[in-house]
Amino acid sequence: MRQRRRLRNQRIKAILAGGLVFGVGSAATVAAWTDSENTEGSFAAGTFDIELSIDSQWTSTNEMTFDAAPMFPGSKVYAPVFVRTSPDTTIGGALTVKGNGIGSPNAMANALVYRAVTQEITSGEVGGYACDEGRFTGSAAYAFGGASSTVGLKSPITSPNEPTLDSVGGSIQAYCFEVSLPSDASTNAQGQSATHTWTFEAESVSPEN
Repeated sequence: MRQRRRLRNQRIKAILAGGLVFGVGSAATVAAWTDSENTEGSFAAGTFDIELSIDSQWTSTNEMTFDAAPMFPGSKVYAPVFVRTSPDTTIGGALTVKGNGIGSPNAMANALVYRAVTQEITSGEVGGYACDEGRFTGSAAYAFGGASSTVGLKSPITSPNEPTLDSVGGSIQAYCFEVSLPSDASTNAQGQSATHTWTFEAESVSPEN
């Protein structure tokens, strides 16, 4: 367009200049060659999915198995969860964990408390990962609670800890949960049970971020 506009301006100036000299001028029609080329863009959406594991088998859902005989006041039980992106995931993501709480808790659920720590591990470390009291040190990264604090199982809560997951299963985030029945638990908790769900959510992150 700039070249064509420049050409037109030059042509007008030439006609005006000729008018000054001859008094009368005529404009000739000049043929112009044109050409156009097309370029094509292809767009494909990436895939994003996370998987959970409690026993080295990766699926979309899992039920944690705590090493629990019937609990008693003062007892603690432990269970691990491993999280990664699926092998066909093309984008990394940020992970959030939510404790969903219990809508109508019984005496057992009212008494139970928990905490959880998390760390990034390799795929080769999954099988030998020990989820026990030794994980809960002062320097550990806490997803819930802390070195000397716990949260109630009955109440919903979102972890402030949001680790990142690499694409194509490139990183694994390990969680170790500790659930306790405090020593001052009500005797009304005897013979009761409680079920709780933790939700692991991940949001894809742009590679530029």
